Amino acid sequence: MKFSVAKLLSQLHPDTPTTITQLQKKLSLSGTSEKTQLDIALTALKALGLLRHQDGRLYLQPHDHLVPARLRNSSKGFCFAVREGGGDIYIRDQHLNHAWDGDRVLVKIVREGGRRRSPEGIVQCVLERAHGTLLAIPKRSDHGLVAQPLDDRLPHPIQLPEDDSRHLDPSDHGAAAEVRLDRFPIAQHLAQGTITRSLSTSGGEDQDQRLIQTKHGIFGRSARSRAVLQPLDLQKREDLRALPTLLLEGYGVSDAPQLPALSLEATATGSRLWVHSPALAERFASLGYVDLWMRERGTAICTGRRWQGLVSAKLVKASTFAVDEEQAAVSVALDLGPDGTLEGYRFCCSRIKPHVLLNTRDFQALARQGFKFRGQLPAPLQHLKSHTATISQLHTVLDAVRQQRLAAGSIELDLRWPALKAVGDLQTVALDEKLQGWLPRAQDHEPMAWLREAALVANRAFGQHCAALKLPAFYVQNAPAEAGDLNGVARTALGLESNLELGPDGNAPDGATMAAALRTAARSRALQKQLRNVVKPCTFASEPGPYMPAGERQAYAPFVGAALHYGELFNQQLLTTLLCHGKRSDGSHPQAVELASHQSRDQVSWDVLSPDHSKPFKDALAEGLCQHLLDRSRFAAAVEADWIALCQARHLESRVGTTMDGVISGVQSYGLFVELPPTYAEGLVHISALRDDWYEFRARQHRLLGRKSQRQFMLGDTIPVEIQKVDVLRNQIDLAVVTAASPAELAEVEGQA
Repeated sequence: MKFSVAKLLSQLHPDTPTTITQLQKKLSLSGTSEKTQLDIALTALKALGLLRHQDGRLYLQPHDHLVPARLRNSSKGFCFAVREGGGDIYIRDQHLNHAWDGDRVLVKIVREGGRRRSPEGIVQCVLERAHGTLLAIPKRSDHGLVAQPLDDRLPHPIQLPEDDSRHLDPSDHGAAAEVRLDRFPIAQHLAQGTITRSLSTSGGEDQDQRLIQTKHGIFGRSARSRAVLQPLDLQKREDLRALPTLLLEGYGVSDAPQLPALSLEATATGSRLWVHSPALAERFASLGYVDLWMRERGTAICTGRRWQGLVSAKLVKASTFAVDEEQAAVSVALDLGPDGTLEGYRFCCSRIKPHVLLNTRDFQALARQGFKFRGQLPAPLQHLKSHTATISQLHTVLDAVRQQRLAAGSIELDLRWPALKAVGDLQTVALDEKLQGWLPRAQDHEPMAWLREAALVANRAFGQHCAALKLPAFYVQNAPAEAGDLNGVARTALGLESNLELGPDGNAPDGATMAAALRTAARSRALQKQLRNVVKPCTFASEPGPYMPAGERQAYAPFVGAALHYGELFNQQLLTTLLCHGKRSDGSHPQAVELASHQSRDQVSWDVLSPDHSKPFKDALAEGLCQHLLDRSRFAAAVEADWIALCQARHLESRVGTTMDGVISGVQSYGLFVELPPTYAEGLVHISALRDDWYEFRARQHRLLGRKSQRQFMLGDTIPVEIQKVDVLRNQIDLAVVTAASPAELAEVEGQA
């Protein structure tokens, strides 16, 4: 179906009537079958009481009794509906109404929860399906030819046409196939699907890429090449070509998204850092095909050494920065004090001409010199001869900015992705972290570390700017971790004999201070993961709020990484609209963008954008843009995490039967999670595999304790484990603890010898 129920409901409003013709136009429905599907959906929504049809017009009915949520199933058969900002709702199997894991749904609560019991509900409506294609194993069953999904959270088989029997391979019982879902279950009838292709599970990295793309349904999506881009007049932009401008090679893949360029100049009171983002928003029409296509895609996705980009190839080609080539940009000048504080800013549409490209090898050589230049430069750095002063000063300025960020409460953790070749660009840090609420710790010799600091302060400036001018912007929010949660981590750390110091009042320090202390603890990685688990995830909103990864307490509106995320592209559209059409208090247009950096919020009492110019942005936010982009960001994170897990499993696949030392990363009643350095692949030692004793689970102490032997397995312990089984497709690694022989057993062996 071309539209989801969620998208349909986003076009309806309780107070604003809509005709079916208007709805068809909004949803871009043209074919007879598409219009028939709309009629069926409208009929169902009327039956559920979500819609009212009166005098030929449609009205959205209030449905406060229904809770929007996303289903999260377990392989054990339990299902919960996870709602934003609220507790989970338990859903019994008979109340799922054919909704599957990952689907967005509306849930009716039928039993309120208690102190130790979740509320219970019934799925009333599936808003959006999470699966259009999936990985499955074709086989014969009592129902005929079926495909059994590889995901244990999708236990129900899919009916296949008999023609798909050609994909059965009697010699390979584990052969996977890509299955396109043609119909979801109805009443007692199974879901129906068609095998589009067979997939090899042992074909190298290319086949692994296909497995991930198929599992998440991201294969073969691209923008139409016939989309026409709008030309830009470089002569009407502010000329910044004379600025010494640096390009930094943050990613190693040739088709990676375009990153910003940096310039630096000295001022009387400090430094002026320029951040230049590729001019994308001005090259396509708002609400045109290209815009809507990118909005639907939401974000760029990295699978190691490949990218599914956000912007079309034609748009990338038109906007890419290159050394000694003039190019359009959207720039911000950030006035920074000697200690890295943000003192002022100014935005402009510009034209730049990058002077030099610094790649990873350059940064490594510069780091060996401590970013200080004395005497003759080494041969590999001769091409940087005329830029050494700028590079050295930029290093100093960005380090001061970082220290300001950490002092303001930003949390950095040493929890990077593993250094496997296939992990590719996922090993690098991102410009910001839109979901997890903390930042991976980066090193000076990483280009992305420099770009991240510049991007964070630039996005802070734009967030403050939008909040001051009351603009309809896309904001990212992240509140500080709760004191109670931090105290829980502190108790765990102290119980594991760490050197963490409590405050004078006996409470844990703030998250940033705790993160710094845990990096030197004996069980550092395990404790940092405990801290990570209590950091609040980020949310997307149309209102300003704190964003702690950047140390920002007021507002954070990202725009620098417009090629990476549609929310940033949306904000770049807003910024360029403001630059071209913004108004001052007297109605004039010049320098409208400078208002927020020179006047207080109370002084900005007029609409700086006319209703015609602000309406597209307000409408997009009102129609659920933030929720859509949050869903797309979570989807991208799931894809990338799956690729990492697959790479880790591939690395261990050849090591089945071997023994290696691992670190206990989690303790549960059903067993131990153990990380295996250096890839940090995580496997499970099931409780049933600990046969030497009966082990009790001590949740508060994060340990399993043997009743007779008093042997204990504690968070952060290093233990020898045997790799028993690796299931690459399901990302499952089974481990067993290698138990040392007891003195009695050793004596018995010696006696036999």
